[in-house]
Order: sequence, then C-alpha cells, then structure tokens
Amino acid sequence: MQLAQHPLVPGEERDASAQELLEGVSSLIRAVRCIEHKHLMPENGLRRSDASVLKVLMRDGEQRGGEIAAKLGVDASVVSRQLTTLEADGLVSRRPDPVDARVGLIRVSDDGRARLGALYSAYTKQLRSALADFDDDALSDAANVLQRLARAVTEAADSVRRSNTTGD
Repeated sequence: MQLAQHPLVPGEERDASAQELLEGVSSLIRAVRCIEHKHLMPENGLRRSDASVLKVLMRDGEQRGGEIAAKLGVDASVVSRQLTTLEADGLVSRRPDPVDARVGLIRVSDDGRARLGALYSAYTKQLRSALADFDDDALSDAANVLQRLARAVTEAADSVRRSNTTGD
C-alpha cells in the first residue's frame, strides 16, 4: 500500500492509489454531470433519476417497483414517487400483478423507450466528441476497468449491508 505524502486529514494515513482513484472517479462524475445539466437533460426533459428507472425497465423488462428500488439501491418510496410522475408523463405504464393484484407491474412505454433512446444517443454523441483522442480499443478497455471497479465496490457495499443486517 502506497501512502499519500500529504494526507487530506492531518494525522490520518491515506492510501495514495485509492485516493487517486477516488479523485479521478469524482472528476469523471462531475464532468459527465456537467454534460447532463448543460446539454442533455434540459432538451430531453428527463431527470437523471428518471433515466435510471427507465434504464432498469429497458434492461430487465416489466417488474415491480420494489425490484426497481433494490436494483437502484434506493428506498421503495423513492421509486414509487418517481413511477407516479413517469406514469403521469406517459413514460411507463402499470398493470396489476396477476400473482398479487395488490402490487403493480411496471413497464416502459414506447414514449419512455424513445425518450431514453434519444437521451443516450445524445450522450454518446457528446462523449464521442469529448473523447475524440481515444480510439475504440482504449474506450473499451476503460469501460471494462470501470465496470470491474463498479462491481467490486458494489459487492463490498452489499457485503457491509448484509453484515449490518445480520449482525455478523
């Protein structure tokens, strides 16, 4: 483990590599959010949280709101409010679950599919322009590393959550 020469908090040792990764990821997130706020979200009318819900529905198909919440790592009440808005906007539809009529199954509508597709098309165009100096292989390698990092962090967070729940 390499320790940073100048820790951010006096008296606290820092793992320089992990700190550099954290700062790099934070910078990347800020840059992507800048593109969202300045160029993409106002045109499309979707909030980031709306896009996240629609993406889960596009990827995994029709499902209960609680399943969406679990996949996004948020409380079911948060997703419930989002779904109400998305349904009012015609971006999702609900139907009773045939197994349990008290619960609704949610699916993305054609309009929701089109809006999410347009958003990601605009994202792709903006990112391709910003990353013009990187070839396809470099972008693919970077995507693979980021996905591996995301899986590792998610698994660690899930492990902590499980141990906190079970008391292990």
